[in-house]
Amino acid sequence: MTFQEHLDRFHKLQKEYLGWGNAVQIISWDWRAITPKKASTARADVIGLASAKENEVLCSAEMRETLEYLTEHADQLEQIDRTCVRLLKRDCDRACRVPADLFNEFSVLQRRSEAAWEEAKRTDDWKLYEPHLDNMFTYTRRMMDYWGFEGSPYNGILSYNEEGMTAEKLDGLFAEVRDGITPLVAKVAASKVEIDDSFRQQLFPVPQQRIMAQMILKEMGFDMSRGLIAESEHPYTCGFSLDDVRMTTHYYEDQCIPAIFSTLHEGGHGLYEQSYDRKLNGTMAGNGLGSGMHESVSRFWENIVGRDRAFWDYMMPKMQEIFPDQLKNVTAEQMFRAVNKSGVSLLRMEADELTYNLHIILRYELERDVFEGRVAVADLPKLWKQKMGAYLGIEPQDDRTGILQDIQWSMGQFGYFPAYALGNMYNAQYSARLKKELPFEQLLREGDLKAIYDWKQKNLYCHGSLYTPDELMNMVTGESLNAKYLVQHLTDKFTKLYEL
Repeated sequence: MTFQEHLDRFHKLQKEYLGWGNAVQIISWDWRAITPKKASTARADVIGLASAKENEVLCSAEMRETLEYLTEHADQLEQIDRTCVRLLKRDCDRACRVPADLFNEFSVLQRRSEAAWEEAKRTDDWKLYEPHLDNMFTYTRRMMDYWGFEGSPYNGILSYNEEGMTAEKLDGLFAEVRDGITPLVAKVAASKVEIDDSFRQQLFPVPQQRIMAQMILKEMGFDMSRGLIAESEHPYTCGFSLDDVRMTTHYYEDQCIPAIFSTLHEGGHGLYEQSYDRKLNGTMAGNGLGSGMHESVSRFWENIVGRDRAFWDYMMPKMQEIFPDQLKNVTAEQMFRAVNKSGVSLLRMEADELTYNLHIILRYELERDVFEGRVAVADLPKLWKQKMGAYLGIEPQDDRTGILQDIQWSMGQFGYFPAYALGNMYNAQYSARLKKELPFEQLLREGDLKAIYDWKQKNLYCHGSLYTPDELMNMVTGESLNAKYLVQHLTDKFTKLYEL
């Protein structure tokens, strides 16, 4: 076969692989957002069939041969094709190195682990869950040996979520964040400043909250002709193409602030998925740049924009139009202070902007130490409590509010937790550059979010996965990821808010 014939075959296989992947995601979105409860089992079977076809294409002899040839001739490829070959070969190598019987056994244990976690959390029974979690760590570690890694074993799974990142780098970044904000958390807790957010607990009818969510997405610049928002228990976003981006949020009738921020968060993911260069559409490069960067763009809109005082100068009148009775006496200053109120929480999902990163660092340190053989699964509940006490000054009295609170480990989803803190670091760093180039506060106060979107589209969104995270950060900010920007952002904000 000629070079061009190999390239043509690659384009065909890439399209087929991404097509089956989109089928899995579309069925999964449907399953979570609109599938009747009694149809869940049948829908899960369909997802399994589509997943098998996706893996069949990925691990086919034709795919492996094509990727090997084009990797050897990468210097003849244009940038987009060269990147797509690299990304698809990474997926192929990872999937094909693990023996099918090992992966199938892991999949069975994974389903059992999730079920055991649900029961263990409900009954606060760590011992019920412990052997299942041990299986998740053990089998993942066995697959890491097939995937390969350099340095820490944890790198075998971390590098897949965040290309170029290692446990060694994370140790330094997270130590700087931990050491920088742990004293700040203690100072905020000791502050005499009290923030009254009692207005949060009222009746906010869901139909009006749906109108609110649509309004927020429109202000952000999300194109509703190329996407939509539905409802699910846990908000999330799927991008199938530039012209098909689907999000969900969740509404609570007794408060509206959670839906405000889940909409800003998922809207941030959604804008990213709608904003790649159209030349990347339908290719491996037409995706977000790793989990950390994807979390950064969502947390930018959630935290940097949504928790800024100037944002509420513009947004508060619009909120009062939707909720005239509930918010008629609430000022922009009151809303700003309420959405930034800090308080130590046992639960990650309820943590504020200041303390959230410590919850993430705790989880990272524990899963890293298990994979490196320094910690046994049986010791995790005790170590969890010790770290909560050291970092946040509070210890859970049961495992339900400690080690059992998150579902991720029960699914074998290791290496992803760091993305949330990395996202906060990324957006703090490129936001510092954005604020030097744009009159950020003025734009927020005037409601000119398009100017902010345009800056992000030009500097971040359009590139998709063409570059590594480190390459992109150097392009945008002139330096590699630096934790000092997040520490400075949090220090400046909470020092002022709590008059420290």
